[in-house]
Amino acid sequence: MKKIIFTLALAFVSVTVATAQKEVKYAKMYYKNIEKQVGDITITVDNAVSTDGETKFKLKVTNKTADFIILKPEECKFMINGQELTPKEKWLIIKPNESDFKIINMKGTGYNAIKTYSFVVGGLYKTSPKGTVLPAENFRLPAAKNEIKVNDFTCNLTDLNKQTDKTEAKFKCVYNGSLVGFIDPTKTSVKMPDGNEYANAKTTSGLLKSAVGPVMFMKGSEETISMGWDRMQGGKAMDMQKVAMDIIWHDAFTEAPLVKLENQTLVLEFDETTSNAKGK
Repeated sequence: MKKIIFTLALAFVSVTVATAQKEVKYAKMYYKNIEKQVGDITITVDNAVSTDGETKFKLKVTNKTADFIILKPEECKFMINGQELTPKEKWLIIKPNESDFKIINMKGTGYNAIKTYSFVVGGLYKTSPKGTVLPAENFRLPAAKNEIKVNDFTCNLTDLNKQTDKTEAKFKCVYNGSLVGFIDPTKTSVKMPDGNEYANAKTTSGLLKSAVGPVMFMKGSEETISMGWDRMQGGKAMDMQKVAMDIIWHDAFTEAPLVKLENQTLVLEFDETTSNAKGK
C-alpha cells in the first residue's frame, strides 16, 4: 500500500514539474483578432498585445450607414482580472460610409501574464444629418452684414472672393445647441439676377474642401464652411464681380439627437502561435 501511495505521489510531482516547465513567460502576449458585426457597423480589434506595463490594441469602426458614428472611449471599459478600468483616449468620429480607428491603451502591471480579458464597447452612438431642418434666411453677397444666426448656429463670413468668373465664400460657424448640429454646404445654391438658382460647386480642393457633404457640430464646436460658384452664361448681366447674389440655404442646417447603441463585449483571447513566434 505504501508503495502504491509513493508511486502516485511521485507521478503527481512529475506532472506538476512538467507543467511548470511548460509554462512559458512572454515579454509580449499577443491576442487573436476580433471582428463583430452590429447591423451595418463593423467593429474590429487587431494588433492586440500586452507587455508587463500595458495592454493595447487597434479598434477600428467601419460605418456603412448614412449616419455619423461616434465612439466615446471614456464610456468603454476593460475587464481584467475582475477589475473595471476606463481608457482615456479622445472621441472617434466616423463619417457616413467611411471607417476610422483609435489605438486603445491601458497602463498597468503584469499584463503579459493575462491570457484573456474583455473590452466593453459602451460608448458607441449614432446621429443623423437628416434631422430637423432649421430654416435660414437668404444671405446677400456682397454682404450687408457678416453674421447669420440659425437657431443655435452662428455663422460669420470670414472670406469672400467675388470675381467675374467665380465666387468663393467662407463662413466660420459655431453651434451651441443641446443636440448635434449639421451644415451641408452641398445643399446650398445662389440666386442670380436672372431669377435662377445655381448649385454650389462640388470640389475637394482648395477653398472648397469642406463642400463635399455634411459637417457635424457638437455643442461649442467651431467649423469652417466653404461654398463656391463658377462662371455662368449670360454676359455682363451674370458678371459675379458686379451683381448682387443671394445664397439660398435650403435645408443645409439641421440638428438631431445622439442615439446610444447597445453595448458590445469583445473577448480578447490568447494567440499562442503569434506569442511563441514574436513574444518571447
